[in-house]
Amino acid sequence: MQGVYRVTLGSREVLETFVAASGPAGWRYFGRAHEPDSGREVFRVDLVVDSGWRLVRFRWTELGGAKVVAIRRDGGVEAWIDGPGGGRQEWVPSADSVWSASPSSLLVLDRLLQATGGREASAVRLESPFEPRAVLVRLVPKATRQVATPGGSSEAREMSIEVGDDRSAGLLRADLPLTAEGWFELVG
Repeated sequence: MQGVYRVTLGSREVLETFVAASGPAGWRYFGRAHEPDSGREVFRVDLVVDSGWRLVRFRWTELGGAKVVAIRRDGGVEAWIDGPGGGRQEWVPSADSVWSASPSSLLVLDRLLQATGGREASAVRLESPFEPRAVLVRLVPKATRQVATPGGSSEAREMSIEVGDDRSAGLLRADLPLTAEGWFELVG
């Protein structure tokens, strides 16, 4: 699958073009975000999960800025952050996944929770300025509805996305997230 998300980062919007595919051992998402007007690349995200939707590796690269790599180890997530101020290693116990500014985070957490039958998971929040912290992510189903697709229509799930104290409304098809209020929208 491939597409384009309009992503809101604070007061700034970027376009994240992505490709994602499943393989024999899991699933991978690769995205590049760029400024809509100048086309200047802002960041890259590379996310790999195993066949059970558990984190294998998360990589975030800001051009001219921070580089982050996170992997799941027994009992938590280990992150290496390299930035203008130097490098450091962080351990976030009990985290199962990563929560980032990329819509890929929502897709992976949704599929992980479907696979485990749960409604919440502990994740490490990895967003600029990259001070890793544990957050509880809850995805609460609200309703289903039909949405237009290029091939006709498809069923989508409305849900409440709760990350710590932050709440927003989201809409997800079986294959990918469509919108999350105040965060992103699939535009292509």
